[in-house]
Amino acid sequence: MQEVILLKPGEIFLKGQNRKLFESALLRNLKHKVSKFGEFEVKNVESVISIKTQHSDLDSLIPQISKVFGISSYCKALLVSKDLQTIKESAVKILSELSEFSTFKIEAKRASKDFPLTSFQICSEVGAYVVKMLNFKVDVNNPDVVLKVEIRIDGAYLATSHERGAGGLPSGTSGGGAVLISGGIDSPVAAYMMAKRGMLLSAIHFATPPYTSARSEIKVRKILEKLSEFSGDISFFKPEFTKIQEAIKKSCHNELFTIISRRVMIKTAEKIATSNNCSCLITGESLGQVASQTMEAIECTSAVASIPIFRPLIGSDKEEIIKIAKKIDTFKISIEPFEDCCSIFSPTHPKLKPKIETVKKEEQKIENLENLIKETIENLHEDRIKN
Repeated sequence: MQEVILLKPGEIFLKGQNRKLFESALLRNLKHKVSKFGEFEVKNVESVISIKTQHSDLDSLIPQISKVFGISSYCKALLVSKDLQTIKESAVKILSELSEFSTFKIEAKRASKDFPLTSFQICSEVGAYVVKMLNFKVDVNNPDVVLKVEIRIDGAYLATSHERGAGGLPSGTSGGGAVLISGGIDSPVAAYMMAKRGMLLSAIHFATPPYTSARSEIKVRKILEKLSEFSGDISFFKPEFTKIQEAIKKSCHNELFTIISRRVMIKTAEKIATSNNCSCLITGESLGQVASQTMEAIECTSAVASIPIFRPLIGSDKEEIIKIAKKIDTFKISIEPFEDCCSIFSPTHPKLKPKIETVKKEEQKIENLENLIKETIENLHEDRIKN
């Protein structure tokens, strides 16, 4: 008899011939995650992952496992031998230790077909024994407690509660993407949503010293540390954007400042991304949320990119975004006051429906723009957020 954690993968089951690649990535990520908390055996048995230990604390892993992408559900379970009497006695032990309840139900799954009883027979035998020993009532429709019994190659697993996992795909199975992260509410949520689809994250934070202080970078770092709990390590790039923004302000019409700034950010970010194994950019844009996120403005910024720009929040409203931000624990950090390089230079009356031809003409007024971008990248600060 041994306590274990049982984890069930989600979408991996749909991957056909590529399934083993996803399973290997999930096992690798889990082993890395749990290695910091002691000595654990992480094993894949018939497409279900078990975590066992002889000396370490299983309970310490639960908060960590809940953040591993690729897991649909998880639970603490009791692993016993595939002996009917042992299974019966273990069921009684588990149920007798629970707090007050009056009705129960047994659900059985016989993944290992060498067990002599069918799933229905297991339910009947174990249920009858519990009624005899504990005098509880069976309710197959609306029970207070459901005890699940799974017969597998290495034994019988018994558990009463299954928690919902993080879902998604294992980190590292969908390539790399670079998120343009400001420190606000939206971009961390966008990064989380793409990481959930298996993407390895890099982060690009544009700073404008002395207009922005070190507090801005500290805030972004705190957000990335929260995100890394889900995504794993994050490469953190910090280009200084001061000279470019001053050049834009000096040369371009004020109402187009934000659009042109974003276009140059996209150009710069793309060069950083492609030089660091990222094949897409990620932004926290939501259609119509602010002036730079109208359909016309988004068209203007997208036009300068030659790699995809993913906008996972494009159809979300602020309430939906905040709900996810609270779930991943970035919301309180995001609402801390800070200086944003876009808001500092933001025009009083930004153009809501800019025309791309007009924007291009204004942008051409900036002297030596390509050299300024090149200089920004050459002086790039790079760091790594480790989980």
